Amino acid sequence: MVMRATHEKGPPLKPTTCIRAAGALAALALALPASAVAVPTVTRVDAKLDTGGATFLTDAPGATLTTQARYVVSADGYVAGYAETNGVTGGGAIDYSVLPADYRAPMTAADKLDYPAAQTDVQPHATCSGVASLSDRANILAWQGRDPSFAYVPWQKTSAGLGDDPTKWIPVVRTATGVDLSSATDLRRACTDLGGTYHAADTASSIADVLIANATAPLNRQIATLTRARDASDRAAATARAAQRAAEAAYQALFTKPIELTLAAKRFAPANGLAVMVTGSPTDPVDVTLELTKQQARRFRLADRVIAEATGVLDANGAVLLTLKPDADTVKALTTVKVRGRRAKAKAARGRLPVRVEAVSGGNEDSATAIIVR
Repeated sequence: MVMRATHEKGPPLKPTTCIRAAGALAALALALPASAVAVPTVTRVDAKLDTGGATFLTDAPGATLTTQARYVVSADGYVAGYAETNGVTGGGAIDYSVLPADYRAPMTAADKLDYPAAQTDVQPHATCSGVASLSDRANILAWQGRDPSFAYVPWQKTSAGLGDDPTKWIPVVRTATGVDLSSATDLRRACTDLGGTYHAADTASSIADVLIANATAPLNRQIATLTRARDASDRAAATARAAQRAAEAAYQALFTKPIELTLAAKRFAPANGLAVMVTGSPTDPVDVTLELTKQQARRFRLADRVIAEATGVLDANGAVLLTLKPDADTVKALTTVKVRGRRAKAKAARGRLPVRVEAVSGGNEDSATAIIVR
């Protein structure tokens, strides 16, 4: 996530919607420390795109899915999500999550702009690369002040909706290149006429529409009220507190999701095992069991109702793939031991044995019924 404080006057622009989990989110940076909410921070999530028509049944590990970088950007209460689409590497928003307040206190604006670990690829604005005057560090800093948020001079006439003000960079561009962005009708042509290469902004993405809309609507109302009632310093302090609460609420929504169990197949042979997928909160451990009823365990002369178990950890996207496979002795018992009772014999004759699959993670559980083919 990117979060940066601005000190512009006037009401805030409407935030762009952001990331649905994920995920994901992209959401590890939502629990921001109070000292970080007034400067930019960037969190990246590598999402997966289905570009070849793959499904879980045809590609359970997801090896054929395409990776796409996604970002969440927040600036003094403004929140926006972006997908990496313009292909520009580096020279994007500055990530202040690697620059704690006390550490960066003696740094100059140029030091922050050049700090290697703070470089990112996300560009919320269009840019014109390959023009020396626009790449000049002095011009990049000229429109931003002591805490630069972006390692470039925007090449557009409108705000990105992050509290950024076009009146700050338009005069810099006019002086550096002679181009007046506010009156230019073809910004791509204006860039190429200078010998530069035009890059559109990374595409705004809506990955958490409901989450962000719910989190930011009260925040925007509060900002509007404070704008009318308080001076600039009071507004900045109140906005920071509201942004922290919104971040914490978003974090809770993304990281306390209930788990969901999905079976790769409804019927399976015990010797082959059963593949299952569990989704839920990223990084949570998960335990999946394959269970008989007490009566079934007695019929097959098994000491334990649990005939197979698998454990794992949900990955950054909140998913894990596991296989439940009984051991050889259990497989032998299930396929050779004769059962007693009219109902049990009828089911055995049809070659079906219903079993319970249960997944437990973080205090949440989900279950499903599978059929063992005997």
